[in-house]
Amino acid sequence: MKVTRIARSHRLNPGKFAALAEQAKRLGAVRSEVWQRFGSMAGVHKTDRQIRDSWLKEEHTFDVPANAWKETLRDAKADISMTVEAAKVKARRAIRRHTGDGDEQKRLYTALKFNRFAADPYLSRIMRRHWKRGHNHTHNQIIVRSDQYTTFQQGSKAWIKVPGLERGKRVAIPLNTRIEPTGTLRLILRAGRIEVHYAVEVEAVHDCGSATLGVDKG
Repeated sequence: MKVTRIARSHRLNPGKFAALAEQAKRLGAVRSEVWQRFGSMAGVHKTDRQIRDSWLKEEHTFDVPANAWKETLRDAKADISMTVEAAKVKARRAIRRHTGDGDEQKRLYTALKFNRFAADPYLSRIMRRHWKRGHNHTHNQIIVRSDQYTTFQQGSKAWIKVPGLERGKRVAIPLNTRIEPTGTLRLILRAGRIEVHYAVEVEAVHDCGSATLGVDKG
Protein backbone atom coordinates (compact mmCIF):
# COMPACT_ATOMS: atom_id res chain seq x y z
CA MET A 1 0.00 0.00 0.00
CA LYS A 2 1.23 3.47 -0.86
CA VAL A 3 0.50 6.75 0.87
CA THR A 4 1.27 10.29 -0.17
CA ARG A 5 3.92 12.22 1.70
CA ILE A 6 3.75 16.00 1.53
CA ALA A 7 6.75 18.30 1.99
CA ARG A 8 6.47 22.08 1.71
CA SER A 9 8.76 24.79 0.45
CA HIS A 10 10.66 26.77 3.08
CA ARG A 11 11.25 30.49 2.59
CA LEU A 12 10.91 30.20 -1.16
CA ASN A 13 12.10 33.17 -3.22
CA PRO A 14 9.01 35.00 -4.59
CA GLY A 15 10.61 35.15 -8.02
CA LYS A 16 10.98 31.38 -8.11
CA PHE A 17 7.37 30.93 -7.05
CA ALA A 18 6.20 33.32 -9.76
CA ALA A 19 8.17 31.44 -12.44
CA LEU A 20 6.75 28.08 -11.37
CA ALA A 21 3.25 29.55 -11.08
CA GLU A 22 3.49 30.68 -14.70
CA GLN A 23 4.56 27.19 -15.75
CA ALA A 24 1.64 25.66 -13.80
CA LYS A 25 -0.75 28.12 -15.47
CA ARG A 26 0.42 27.10 -18.94
CA LEU A 27 0.15 23.43 -17.99
CA GLY A 28 -3.38 24.14 -16.82
CA ALA A 29 -4.17 25.03 -20.43
CA VAL A 30 -2.84 21.60 -21.46
CA ARG A 31 -5.13 19.93 -18.91
CA SER A 32 -8.08 21.92 -20.19
CA GLU A 33 -7.42 20.80 -23.75
CA VAL A 34 -7.17 17.15 -22.72
CA TRP A 35 -10.49 17.33 -20.86
CA GLN A 36 -12.15 19.23 -23.70
CA ARG A 37 -11.03 16.87 -26.46
CA PHE A 38 -10.86 13.52 -24.67
CA GLY A 39 -13.13 13.81 -21.65
CA SER A 40 -16.19 12.49 -23.45
CA MET A 41 -17.42 9.42 -25.35
CA ALA A 42 -15.42 10.46 -28.41
CA GLY A 43 -12.11 10.26 -26.56
CA VAL A 44 -12.62 7.26 -24.31
CA HIS A 45 -10.64 4.89 -26.57
CA LYS A 46 -7.58 7.14 -26.72
CA THR A 47 -4.70 6.42 -24.37
CA ASP A 48 -2.34 9.16 -23.22
CA ARG A 49 0.43 7.57 -25.31
CA GLN A 50 -1.74 7.64 -28.44
CA ILE A 51 -2.64 11.27 -27.83
CA ARG A 52 1.00 12.16 -27.17
CA ASP A 53 2.20 10.46 -30.35
CA SER A 54 -0.55 12.14 -32.36
CA TRP A 55 0.35 15.57 -31.00
CA LEU A 56 4.04 15.01 -31.73
CA LYS A 57 3.22 13.93 -35.28
CA GLU A 58 1.05 17.01 -35.74
CA GLU A 59 3.82 19.14 -34.15
CA HIS A 60 1.24 20.34 -31.70
CA THR A 61 3.39 22.17 -29.15
CA PHE A 62 2.90 24.08 -25.92
CA ASP A 63 4.95 26.91 -24.46
CA VAL A 64 6.37 24.62 -21.75
CA PRO A 65 9.10 21.94 -21.62
CA ALA A 66 8.12 18.79 -23.55
CA ASN A 67 8.38 16.50 -20.53
CA ALA A 68 6.11 18.81 -18.53
CA TRP A 69 3.22 18.76 -20.99
CA LYS A 70 3.61 15.00 -21.58
CA GLU A 71 3.35 14.29 -17.86
CA THR A 72 0.40 16.68 -17.55
CA LEU A 73 -1.32 14.89 -20.42
CA ARG A 74 -0.76 11.54 -18.72
CA ASP A 75 -2.06 12.85 -15.40
CA ALA A 76 -5.15 14.45 -16.92
CA LYS A 77 -6.01 11.32 -18.91
CA ALA A 78 -5.66 9.25 -15.72
CA ASP A 79 -8.15 11.57 -14.00
CA ILE A 80 -10.57 11.14 -16.90
CA SER A 81 -10.18 7.35 -16.67
CA MET A 82 -11.04 7.50 -12.97
CA THR A 83 -14.32 9.25 -13.73
CA VAL A 84 -15.10 6.60 -16.35
CA GLU A 85 -14.44 3.77 -13.89
CA ALA A 86 -16.63 5.43 -11.27
CA ALA A 87 -19.47 5.62 -13.80
CA LYS A 88 -18.97 1.95 -14.71
CA VAL A 89 -19.75 0.94 -11.12
CA LYS A 90 -23.20 2.50 -11.45
CA ALA A 91 -23.59 1.09 -14.95
CA ARG A 92 -23.00 -2.44 -13.69
CA ARG A 93 -25.76 -2.02 -11.14
CA ALA A 94 -28.05 -0.80 -13.89
CA ILE A 95 -27.19 -3.87 -16.01
CA ARG A 96 -28.16 -6.21 -13.17
CA ARG A 97 -31.52 -4.45 -12.92
CA HIS A 98 -31.90 -4.34 -16.69
CA THR A 99 -31.68 -8.07 -17.36
CA GLY A 100 -31.44 -11.37 -15.52
CA ASP A 101 -30.12 -13.19 -18.57
CA GLY A 102 -26.61 -14.40 -17.74
CA ASP A 103 -25.33 -14.35 -21.29
CA GLU A 104 -26.65 -10.85 -21.91
CA GLN A 105 -25.17 -9.60 -18.67
CA LYS A 106 -21.80 -11.10 -19.63
CA ARG A 107 -21.94 -9.44 -23.05
CA LEU A 108 -22.75 -6.06 -21.53
CA TYR A 109 -20.12 -6.37 -18.78
CA THR A 110 -17.46 -7.29 -21.36
CA ALA A 111 -18.35 -4.36 -23.61
CA LEU A 112 -18.24 -2.07 -20.57
CA LYS A 113 -14.88 -3.42 -19.39
CA PHE A 114 -13.19 -2.79 -22.73
CA ASN A 115 -14.79 0.64 -23.28
CA ARG A 116 -16.97 -0.54 -26.14
CA PHE A 117 -20.08 1.03 -24.66
CA ALA A 118 -20.35 3.77 -27.28
CA ALA A 119 -21.34 1.18 -29.92
CA ASP A 120 -24.15 -0.32 -27.81
CA PRO A 121 -27.31 1.84 -27.60
CA TYR A 122 -28.24 0.64 -24.10
CA LEU A 123 -24.73 0.99 -22.64
CA SER A 124 -24.24 4.32 -24.36
CA ARG A 125 -27.41 5.64 -22.77
CA ILE A 126 -26.50 4.32 -19.32
CA MET A 127 -22.97 5.69 -19.44
CA ARG A 128 -24.16 9.09 -20.61
CA ARG A 129 -26.48 9.14 -17.63
CA HIS A 130 -23.78 8.32 -15.10
CA TRP A 131 -20.67 9.77 -16.75
CA LYS A 132 -21.04 13.52 -16.87
CA ARG A 133 -18.60 15.41 -19.03
CA GLY A 134 -15.97 16.99 -16.82
CA HIS A 135 -13.91 20.14 -17.13
CA ASN A 136 -10.49 21.11 -15.85
CA HIS A 137 -10.27 23.42 -12.87
CA THR A 138 -6.61 22.75 -12.07
CA HIS A 139 -4.13 25.46 -13.00
CA ASN A 140 -1.69 25.24 -10.10
CA GLN A 141 0.07 21.90 -10.55
CA ILE A 142 3.26 20.61 -12.15
CA ILE A 143 4.03 16.91 -12.51
CA VAL A 144 7.76 16.12 -12.42
CA ARG A 145 9.00 12.67 -13.41
CA SER A 146 11.66 11.02 -11.23
CA ASP A 147 14.41 11.46 -13.83
CA GLN A 148 13.63 15.15 -14.33
CA TYR A 149 14.71 16.50 -10.94
CA THR A 150 17.59 16.21 -8.51
CA THR A 151 17.79 16.47 -4.72
CA PHE A 152 20.51 17.60 -2.35
CA GLN A 153 21.09 18.63 1.27
CA GLN A 154 21.94 22.15 2.38
CA GLY A 155 21.69 23.70 5.83
CA SER A 156 20.05 20.60 7.36
CA LYS A 157 17.22 20.83 4.80
CA ALA A 158 16.49 18.91 1.62
CA TRP A 159 16.32 20.80 -1.66
CA ILE A 160 14.96 19.80 -5.05
CA LYS A 161 15.87 21.17 -8.46
CA VAL A 162 13.05 21.00 -10.99
CA PRO A 163 12.91 22.11 -14.65
CA GLY A 164 11.91 25.72 -15.22
CA LEU A 165 10.40 27.30 -18.30
CA GLU A 166 13.81 28.11 -19.77
CA ARG A 167 15.41 25.16 -21.50
CA GLY A 168 18.28 23.67 -19.51
CA LYS A 169 17.63 25.80 -16.42
CA ARG A 170 16.31 24.38 -13.16
CA VAL A 171 14.63 25.99 -10.17
CA ALA A 172 16.00 25.08 -6.73
CA ILE A 173 13.33 24.72 -4.03
CA PRO A 174 14.23 24.50 -0.31
CA LEU A 175 11.98 22.17 1.68
CA ASN A 176 10.86 22.14 5.30
CA THR A 177 12.26 18.65 5.87
CA ARG A 178 15.57 16.84 5.61
CA ILE A 179 13.89 13.94 3.80
CA GLU A 180 14.51 13.99 0.06
CA PRO A 181 11.45 13.21 -2.11
CA THR A 182 11.51 10.22 -4.45
CA GLY A 183 9.57 9.06 -7.49
CA THR A 184 7.20 11.24 -9.46
CA LEU A 185 6.44 14.59 -7.83
CA ARG A 186 3.23 16.58 -7.88
CA LEU A 187 3.98 20.24 -7.16
CA ILE A 188 0.93 22.14 -5.95
CA LEU A 189 1.31 25.92 -5.73
CA ARG A 190 -0.74 27.70 -3.09
CA ALA A 191 -0.43 31.20 -1.62
CA GLY A 192 3.28 31.65 -2.28
CA ARG A 193 4.24 28.17 -1.13
CA ILE A 194 4.77 24.88 -2.92
CA GLU A 195 3.55 21.53 -1.68
CA VAL A 196 5.60 18.58 -2.92
CA HIS A 197 3.47 15.41 -3.07
CA TYR A 198 5.07 12.02 -3.66
CA ALA A 199 4.09 8.41 -3.00
CA VAL A 200 5.91 6.07 -0.61
CA GLU A 201 5.31 2.51 0.55
CA VAL A 202 3.71 2.37 3.99
CA GLU A 203 6.51 0.13 5.27
CA ALA A 204 9.05 2.83 4.38
CA VAL A 205 7.38 5.47 6.55
CA HIS A 206 9.32 5.78 9.80
CA ASP A 207 10.58 9.23 10.70
CA CYS A 208 8.60 11.82 8.73
CA GLY A 209 10.68 14.74 9.96
CA SER A 210 8.85 17.94 9.05
CA ALA A 211 6.94 16.28 6.23
CA THR A 212 3.31 15.28 6.57
CA LEU A 213 1.17 12.57 5.08
CA GLY A 214 -1.96 12.98 3.02
CA VAL A 215 -3.81 12.08 -0.13
CA ASP A 216 -4.87 15.51 -1.41
CA LYS A 217 -4.34 16.09 -5.14
CA GLY A 218 -5.35 19.69 -5.23
